[in-house]
Amino acid sequence: MSNSNSKIPSVDTKPDMIKELKEIVDSNESSSSTMQEKRNIPKKHKIRRKTSIRPIIMLLSLCLFLGFIDIDAQITASVKIGATYSDNVFHLSEYDINRFDDHHPNLDFVDTMDDLTLSTRIELGYPMSYRWWKFTPSITSTLSQNISNEDKYRYDWAAKFRVDRYYWNCSIQYASSPYIYFRHFIDTDGTKELEKYNYSRDTFRGDLAVKPFPKTTLKADLRYDIYRYNEYFTEADGKAFAEELGVSYKFPYFTIEGSYAYRDFSCDKRIENKDCSYQSNTYKGKIVLPKMPLESKSETLWQPSLTLNYEQKYYQGGGSWYGGRADYTYTLSAGMNILFSPKWNLSLDYSHLFRNVETDNESVLRLKEYNENRLSAALRFKF
Repeated sequence: MSNSNSKIPSVDTKPDMIKELKEIVDSNESSSSTMQEKRNIPKKHKIRRKTSIRPIIMLLSLCLFLGFIDIDAQITASVKIGATYSDNVFHLSEYDINRFDDHHPNLDFVDTMDDLTLSTRIELGYPMSYRWWKFTPSITSTLSQNISNEDKYRYDWAAKFRVDRYYWNCSIQYASSPYIYFRHFIDTDGTKELEKYNYSRDTFRGDLAVKPFPKTTLKADLRYDIYRYNEYFTEADGKAFAEELGVSYKFPYFTIEGSYAYRDFSCDKRIENKDCSYQSNTYKGKIVLPKMPLESKSETLWQPSLTLNYEQKYYQGGGSWYGGRADYTYTLSAGMNILFSPKWNLSLDYSHLFRNVETDNESVLRLKEYNENRLSAALRFKF
């Protein structure tokens, strides 16, 4: 009994225990109050949460908005497979052609003077109709490859947004060409060797077409290009701004189109004797005949056309190569479009191009005047 009763605290020890309990309670209250104060301190990540939900709210609002609008949309697609034959794929002058025949080392990059280019073009669109409006975002991808001169290949893509109304339409477009190979030149201020002359191009473009009268269409477009050359020819880097105005009129038996374009290219560095900046005027004329049956009582239609382009290019740089130089380029094209059905069509084209140069430098005359013949065929299928 004495052992068990010894474990029970006496009356004298109770005040001490009560005091300890109070201290424990006070410490708990102070810690809880401290934690409560910490909770009341604003945190930065809460502010980030508030801003981060804005895109979600905007997306939900857009979905709700589209849910109340009667929009009819479906994906459209087309595939175009083409082949183009050129008898002068590197734009060689008569002087260069003779040097190529004599196996001149400066033309070792040329495998064959003529070549065949195979290309594939894929376009995807998503037209959306709302009342009297039509919106069409689209994306296009084009891949081309030369058969003999394998360095001549290209991969281009473009994103476009178009708005259509009954009497007018407009569009904006961005296009990218990461690799465009022209030919080889000697890097005169660098390696002194024959180097590849290639560049990339970014294009921003806007188009507008208005139909003020039933048979008349007015057209206008603005274009801004950025050129970036490889490490051997950075002196040619530059930007170009172009604007074009045109009109087409539909006569009873044919349609005639005409346009004028102004282009201003400016080099970034403007190096003396290497400044290839220029201003150009381009005049275009085209005649298109109406669609006609290929044979009597045939559902296959054909539509011929004839096009003539004339470009005047005036160089703004100085030196013996560009000073006082002007290039005049003539292009005559004859084409025919064969429509087997609303989904299948075949286009056939022939073009002859000739460039005449006006300069006091005889070397420029020998090297820069050339002519070229092109023959192309392309088959297109619409899904």
